[in-house]
Amino acid sequence: MWELAEVANDIGVGIVATSSLKAALDLNWDDPDQKNLALGIVLDALERLDTFVQTHPTESEHPLLRATLETARQIETQDVEISEHGEVKLRSGVAKERRISIEDEQMRHGRKSRSQKIDGYKRHVLRDLDNGMIRAVGITKANLPEASVTDAITQDLQTQDVELSELHIDRAYLSSSLVKNRSEQLSIYCKAWIVHNGTKFAKTAFVLDWDNGTICCPNQVTLPFTLGAKVQFPQEVCATCPVRESCTTSPRGRSISIHPQELLFRELRERQLTPIGRAKLRERVCVEHSLSHIGHWQSQQARYVGSRKNLFDLRRVAVVHNLHVLAKIFTNTTELASTSI
Repeated sequence: MWELAEVANDIGVGIVATSSLKAALDLNWDDPDQKNLALGIVLDALERLDTFVQTHPTESEHPLLRATLETARQIETQDVEISEHGEVKLRSGVAKERRISIEDEQMRHGRKSRSQKIDGYKRHVLRDLDNGMIRAVGITKANLPEASVTDAITQDLQTQDVELSELHIDRAYLSSSLVKNRSEQLSIYCKAWIVHNGTKFAKTAFVLDWDNGTICCPNQVTLPFTLGAKVQFPQEVCATCPVRESCTTSPRGRSISIHPQELLFRELRERQLTPIGRAKLRERVCVEHSLSHIGHWQSQQARYVGSRKNLFDLRRVAVVHNLHVLAKIFTNTTELASTSI
């Protein structure tokens, strides 16, 4: 212990013995040169500690020491880069799979939309629209797509022996296994993606014949198509097309990508054009209400370290939500019975 303490003192005990790195270094952090100086001091201390650990295995056997050193190296890899001139500096932008918390290695940066950022985890809720009960929940890292949670949701449903007849989802879940592996009896309700192509013909201007597997362009040129592939109209045909100016500027001709779920997307677009279809889409609003209630009880901050414990906490809050729903159902049933006497 004496030798380790001596080395710690040598590499700069002032850095590790205070509550703030800024207070320990006491530099002008608005000055780029002094920021680079601080970065050099920290990296030098890290390098010397790493050297000590490598040359003194007996004194550095404590697992916490090695785990802390590995974390520091991970932060260095993701946040530090070397310029073309050999200058060590902080990285511009965000590294892939960037760790954002020292205590919780699973937390990540993510986005719900272009303007809405998420740090930590995303929570997911599956609500029964008939009775208001939450039937399944899930937790994912903030940088993972929403669709990645559906395997866990499916597992929750299987333990309850539940069979879905309707699935009302956000568009982010359209690529999920629940949609891809759905049975013919399962109906999907979701707001369709907007189809546009600037001032040119959108994909909806092309007619898909599902019985014959062909696509017909606005100039009545017909080609076969395959799900998940791209249809390329011939260059020579597009070059002499009378409606070319309204279709494409590509010298190779117009191309159309056919999504593997193209038939479903067409169904969603057609459904939301009708009053009944739009009313059906509005049924999902109550799911947002449930998420709001859970967010109010659980708060917007992760209570625990790691996805496993935070999933447990989400399940706990979902149970509280379901107890409220049951209490409301029981109260309404009692009032109805009393009124009818």
